[in-house]
Amino acid sequence: MNIKTSLTLKFTGIVAGILLVFSVFTYEFSEIFRKNAFTDRIQGVAEKVAKSYLKQEVITPDILKLIYQKQLTRFPNERLVIADSAKNIIFSSHNPNKIENSLLSKLVLNQAQINENSGDTEYVAFQANIENVSYFIINSAVDKAGQQKLDFLKSLLLILNIASIILAALTGWVFSKNALNPIKAVINQVDIINENNLHKRVNEGNGKDEIAALAVNFNKMLERIERSFFLQKMFVANASHEFRTPLTSMKGQIEVTMLNQRTQEEYHKTFLSLLEDIENQIELINGLSELAKANANFPNVTFKEISVIEVFLDAKEEINKRKPQFNVNLNLKDFPDNEYRIKVNGDSALLKSVFINIVENACKFSKDKSCNVTLDFGENYITILISDNGPGISKNDLPHIFEPFYRSNETRNVQGYGIGLSLVKKTVEMHQGKVEIESNLGQGTTVKVTLKNVNKSKGNSKTSSN
Repeated sequence: MNIKTSLTLKFTGIVAGILLVFSVFTYEFSEIFRKNAFTDRIQGVAEKVAKSYLKQEVITPDILKLIYQKQLTRFPNERLVIADSAKNIIFSSHNPNKIENSLLSKLVLNQAQINENSGDTEYVAFQANIENVSYFIINSAVDKAGQQKLDFLKSLLLILNIASIILAALTGWVFSKNALNPIKAVINQVDIINENNLHKRVNEGNGKDEIAALAVNFNKMLERIERSFFLQKMFVANASHEFRTPLTSMKGQIEVTMLNQRTQEEYHKTFLSLLEDIENQIELINGLSELAKANANFPNVTFKEISVIEVFLDAKEEINKRKPQFNVNLNLKDFPDNEYRIKVNGDSALLKSVFINIVENACKFSKDKSCNVTLDFGENYITILISDNGPGISKNDLPHIFEPFYRSNETRNVQGYGIGLSLVKKTVEMHQGKVEIESNLGQGTTVKVTLKNVNKSKGNSKTSSN
């Protein structure tokens, strides 16, 4: 069932329910009002006749009966019974029936007004004081006029209910159709968007209602998808280039070597060159593997409280082993007394990889192969600043610096694949941190990493898993 039909049925059901409740209450209250009014009328008529008979002794029961039967204001099937306090019937328009005898007995016992129905006939039994004497009076009749009015009201309510439900259904259909037209327009616009025209956007309408909010969010999603497709294409193109170039070089070296007989030393030099190319390829493959893990948010990684100082010192020690020519100058700013201000919730191996990538980049591009690192421990955050004196990065290149395989013009001649900073950004963000780069051409580059430290009010929370 589509939304339009569902809305129409629900709207019609609500209207039908309201009308039904309203109709039932209207009919029932009308019936109560009719019954009370009719009872009062026949009671009033009975009291009037009784007073006329009992106050005028010249009127005999037979004469009163004749007058009673001929009066023009009588109700259909009206019957009147008058009895004294001893339960003796002193006047009856007809022979008393079982109901009237039963009502008389009840009235004598309770002496309270009694209203009863028997089919269409309505009975009222009450006690009246006439000339300071108590009498028991029972009057009954059929309210044909009232019943006809109720029947008319019932038919009228039924017709009005049917007509109103049909009108509600038609109105609900039109209303739901008009209400869903903007969604239908969005669906039609979305339907024509595919991988070949991701630049298209959905009309955002008035920009105020929920449909506009849906269109805005969908356009934002399209922007992210378009960006992802672009990065994917760039990734494939760059990865293909990075694999093809060294493989072509290796193939050329082998072909040239095989053209003529070579000396052992020449073969040795060729193998060393091939070995270096293979190691670079292995490094590239490892980088791609780490990047794939980063895109999957590093599954099965367990976070725990770790000291940023210890992790950085481990990274510095590994850099010294791998690149002894690199020089890292570490400065600890405002070392805190609270141990929780130097700790973060994270994975030491991943953060170590972040520091190694940034520091190696800084040293690699610096003229003197050195960089300056400052650790600043704030109240809630730890800030790591890594600065170099390299060639810097242009403003045009800065927005793309975290894209996989992206290399600025200033760094194309330096060994690397452009994967490291992509890994850094994803890893830092997974640790709920932020990485920023400030740079100007010819003035070096500063990388700023901000990590949230362990909340001292929750120092007993030791582990969490991603």
